[in-house]
Amino acid sequence: MMKTLKKAISALLSCALLCGLAAVPAQAVESSRLVKIDLWNAVSNQASMGNVATDHNGQALYNPAANTLQIATNSVSVSGYQSAIVAAQYDTTGKGNFVDVKVLSTNTVDTGTKYDDTNHTVTYLSSFEITLPSYLTKTGVEFIPVKMSVPYTPMDVVVGTGYLDARLRIDWNRTASTNLAQIVPNNTMSSGSIANVVLRDSSTGITLNADTSKVRENTRFSASRAASGSKYQLAQTALAGVTSDFFLFELKLVDGAAEVNPYGAVEVIFPYSGNVSMYRINADGSKTVLRGTAGDNGYTIMTTKLGLFAVSGGTAINTESFPEGTSFSDVPDTYWAKNYINQAVSAGLFKGTSATTFSPDGKMTNAMVIVVLHRMAGAPAVTVPASLDNVPKGAWYETAAAWGYENGVIGGYKTFDPTAHVTREELATMIYRTHSLGSVPVAGADISGFTDVGQVSPWAKDAVAWANAVGVVGGTGTTTLSPASHATRAQVAAMLCRYLNDVK
Repeated sequence: MMKTLKKAISALLSCALLCGLAAVPAQAVESSRLVKIDLWNAVSNQASMGNVATDHNGQALYNPAANTLQIATNSVSVSGYQSAIVAAQYDTTGKGNFVDVKVLSTNTVDTGTKYDDTNHTVTYLSSFEITLPSYLTKTGVEFIPVKMSVPYTPMDVVVGTGYLDARLRIDWNRTASTNLAQIVPNNTMSSGSIANVVLRDSSTGITLNADTSKVRENTRFSASRAASGSKYQLAQTALAGVTSDFFLFELKLVDGAAEVNPYGAVEVIFPYSGNVSMYRINADGSKTVLRGTAGDNGYTIMTTKLGLFAVSGGTAINTESFPEGTSFSDVPDTYWAKNYINQAVSAGLFKGTSATTFSPDGKMTNAMVIVVLHRMAGAPAVTVPASLDNVPKGAWYETAAAWGYENGVIGGYKTFDPTAHVTREELATMIYRTHSLGSVPVAGADISGFTDVGQVSPWAKDAVAWANAVGVVGGTGTTTLSPASHATRAQVAAMLCRYLNDVK
């Protein structure tokens, strides 16, 4: 009897112990999350040219338990060139120790024949995984240096087995819980365009012509003349026995904080005519003879590297007549929108506020903007009605306003106030409606990730999403759109030129 009782008590204690242990909750395990990512330029604070490869896959899958990040990519079509990321590496230490990513899935894309008249079927990384380096804190916005191979494109540095340097930008502020165990790629091909880039140094008149496959749009170009000092002495040594009569120029490209060379051969025009001889002055004191062509604007060479260039012979051309030679005292060479301002003024879209100033931080009125859009549309004739809301008879903007009313570019979203300063969302809407007159707009971007998306007016949401999708409107920060902020003259120039260069 006692033995039976002891066994029963023992069983009850065991059950109680087990039940008690089961009742103690296990330590909570952090769930997987989707986190916002982008491919960022290796040196400057802006998206990489390769960012289109994540257009449809802007969220990565973060697994805290495994300390991994799974990333999906899509194929891309840029100005007729089709390709994708076929290989990728990431920096495990932050000090240049690159290793291959872990491939999770692949897909294929046909390149088409534009690159070399041959269609190539490329197997690309539709998804891959990396182990998050220890130098990450997993807070705020962080970067991981990466290398990507994207073959059969006009970007010389990434053709074949070459790699494009970039950074994986991770925004830990923009995450969402998920039940996904593995990232699911969206294989829809993304599209972009290669735009012309014209950079001109106003002090020397030297112009660099390229496109965005070789020089990023916001890259700064400078050309300075040296008439003495160590660099001039280096040129004298290199040209000894050839000529002592030359002009020496130092050409530079700066992307962000780093001095860079073009990704491929670019055209450089020196404003000299006649019997010109050109030389590159090398760092070791030697010279390289450069063969170019003479033209109305000057002597043109092709080069993949900048640096010291000596011009001998010929006659200097007066560059003040060059249409791309706009120079304003309040728009320095380092100003972010200088190229857009020059293009807008050269194209006759609008003018400076004086002969020597542009007032880039000034505001533009609705009247000014509708006149510019009317010009962009080719200034079509329009019948001006007897009266227009808020538009005085004979006003300098009357014809443009009538065109805007007649075609739905203005009106409907607000009572047109010609004297009010245009906001960013109003400008996006007017550009969107102007574009819609001749083309069907592409689908808008998902702008829900911007923290102030709720401030976008209902009538402007489609236009702002479209403008963001095609690159006309970017954020004023990494997480903000500032839709109700007044657009500055520089911002208007940038948005209009982006539209002309990349969309129209």
